[in-house]
Amino acid sequence: IEPYDDRAPSVPDPVLRFTCMDASLAVKPVFDRFQSVIITSGTLSPLDMYPKILNFRPVTMCSFDMTLSRTSLLPIVVTRSADQTPLSTRYEDREQSAVKRGYGHLLLDICSAVPDGVVCFFVSYEYLESAVSTWIDQGIMTQIQAKKLVFVETQDGAETSQALDSFQKACANGRGAVLLSVARGKVSEGLDFDHHLGRAVVMMGIP
Repeated sequence: IEPYDDRAPSVPDPVLRFTCMDASLAVKPVFDRFQSVIITSGTLSPLDMYPKILNFRPVTMCSFDMTLSRTSLLPIVVTRSADQTPLSTRYEDREQSAVKRGYGHLLLDICSAVPDGVVCFFVSYEYLESAVSTWIDQGIMTQIQAKKLVFVETQDGAETSQALDSFQKACANGRGAVLLSVARGKVSEGLDFDHHLGRAVVMMGIP
C-alpha cells in the first residue's frame, strides 16, 4: 500500500498492488506444452518440496553431492588484511575505509598471483559500488588494472552481458581479467566459470 503520490504528498491516494506468489501457475504453460521437462539447479534443496510447490508429479529425482577432494581446489578463509585489519562485511564494519582497503589489497594480491580469470562476489550492488569507489580514490584500482582488465556487473542486463562477454574474451586471449559481481545477482546464477574463466573465486563476505 502506497498512501500518497510523490507528486502530491499531502493528498491521500492509496495504490494496491497484487502479486501472485503461486509458482505453479507460472510454470503450468511449460508443463502443458512439453511432454518432458527437466528441471536442474545447484540450489534446489530439499528436492521433495518442489513437486508440491510447482504442482507436478516427477518421474525421477536425482541429487549429486559436491566434492572438494580434488587437489586443484583450495578453499581459504581470510579474516585479516596484510596490515592485520579484521575483514568483515557486517553492517557496522563494512563501510570502514580500512576494511575496504584491506579487501582491495587482498584482491590485488590474488590478481598478481593467479593467472587468467578471477571472479569476485560482493554481498550487494551497493557494497560493490562503495568498495570500487574507495579503491579508485585510494589508487588500488589502478594497481589491479595493471594486473588484469576489470569488469563490473551492474543491475542493467545489457551492460552485464557485455561485461561478461568482454571478460571471457580477455581470459581467452591471455590478458586475464577480474569480474566484480554480486552474490545472488545475474552473474552468480546459472553461469559456469570453468577452467581459465575462474582460476580463483573470491567472496567478499557472506551474503
